[in-house]
This record gives sequence, C-alpha cells and structure tokens, in this order.
Amino acid sequence: MKLIFTLFFSTLFIVGCAGSRDGSDLEVPTDMPPICRDIDFVAQPDMRELCGVRVMRYKAYRNIPQQRYLNKPQETSLVKVNNKLELRFPNNLPITLTGPIVNEIQFNQDKRLQKIANSYDYYEIYTSNKVRIRIFKMGIPTDLGNKHEFCFRIPDKLGDERTRNQAMGDRIESMSCKDFDILVKENKK
Repeated sequence: MKLIFTLFFSTLFIVGCAGSRDGSDLEVPTDMPPICRDIDFVAQPDMRELCGVRVMRYKAYRNIPQQRYLNKPQETSLVKVNNKLELRFPNNLPITLTGPIVNEIQFNQDKRLQKIANSYDYYEIYTSNKVRIRIFKMGIPTDLGNKHEFCFRIPDKLGDERTRNQAMGDRIESMSCKDFDILVKENKK
C-alpha cells in the first residue's frame, strides 16, 4: 500500500511540475527584448530563464497580458489585458481599441510568434496657417479575415524642453477615419 501511495504522489508531482505542452501556463513578459520575441518557449524551454519567461503554478492567479506585435511601425503591439485590447506604441500611452476586433484576434502560443501584417499610412499636413497636423491610419487584419481601420492624430507636445518630462509617455488621440480622409483629400498636392 505504501508503494502505491508513493508512486501515485510522485507521478502527480512530476506531471504537475512539467508544465503544459501548449504553453498556456507560461508568463511571457510584454517588455521582452527583440531577440527573445521569435522564440517558441515550449520547444526551447532552456531559453525561458534568459528571456524572463516563467511557468505559472497550478491554479495561480492569472493576470498576464497577452501580446502580439505589428509589422508597422516597429515596436508597436496589440496587448490584451482583462478582455480589453490596447494598441501600444513605444514612448506613448496605450490606446484602448473597441469594437469587434477585441474578439477577432487570437493570443495563443502559436499566434504570439506571428506578427500581424497591418497597413500604416502616415501624413504630415501643413495648413494655410503653417500649422502642422500629424495623422495616421492603421488597418489591422484579424484572425477571422476581417480588417479594421483606426485613425489617429498626434498632438504637438505641450510645454518646452525644460518643463517636459522625458519619462512620461506622449498621448495619441483617436479620430474618425472620415475626418482623416477629408484632411488627406483637402491637403493632397
């Protein structure tokens, strides 16, 4: 009886500590260096410690943001946190995306290794008053085959170099794509 009891608990311990085969128990950080982004941590478990990836314990609290990178601009990513989808640019505050796109992008281990091939159109427009307007449009394809377009305006930085805090993120404002198209059409040369 002792032998059966010992074998049962040793098997349970080995299975519990081995981790899952699909990578669902891996905590992959969102601020990972670029060299670690294309690594499959299920196939290469020896790279986990180097890249800061941890294995979550059984029944642990899961508040892990899931992330997928976009092709354009560099270092831009989509992050899913608590059923919300955020568009993150380097040195900018995150932008919350709403609508059907939230449920149409998958964040499993296989998809994490694939970049999203999005479109990116950036324009700098100077009005007749010599005011610079920076706008861009992003077309983000989903895993279901749909493509959603989002338009944004980059406001000028407030203050001067002395009063601006370098550690703070800039903000990007959402705008309607109808207004974006009107601005581009009116100022196209």
